[in-house]
Parts: sequence; C-alpha cells; structure tokens
Amino acid sequence: MKHVIMGVARNEEVASFQQTLELSRCELTGIMGWKDDDDCLYDYLLTSEQISELERFCSFELPRNLDLYLTCNS
Repeated sequence: MKHVIMGVARNEEVASFQQTLELSRCELTGIMGWKDDDDCLYDYLLTSEQISELERFCSFELPRNLDLYLTCNS
C-alpha cells in the first residue's frame, strides 16, 4: 500500500501536484493520528501541522498554494 500526497488548486478538481511517500502505515499513524486499522484507507485534507510533520519527517518541502490531501493507492 502506497500513500500519496495530492495537491489541488482551490476551486479545481484535478490534482496538479503528486508526491509518493516512502513511509509505512505505522510511521503515518503517528503523524495522522489514526486510531483504527482502516483509517489509512481514506483520503484526508492535510492540516498545516500534518504538512509540517510530513516535511520534517521526509526532508522535503510541499507547495503552499495548494490544498494537500493524503490518499492511498493499493
């Protein structure tokens, strides 16, 4: 299971940014605050805190002009 960050411009429906994450579900659980095993299967609009944690953990910078979502590709 791979998780991907998708960036969508406000008022748009198509992602203009995509970044695959090389993090395990366990690593993402701490960042996302997931409680149940199935929580990793849903799409999430990332908060500014989650974005900062992902940037720090993965050592990359994410775009600030897009709504960023965490999605799952199985």
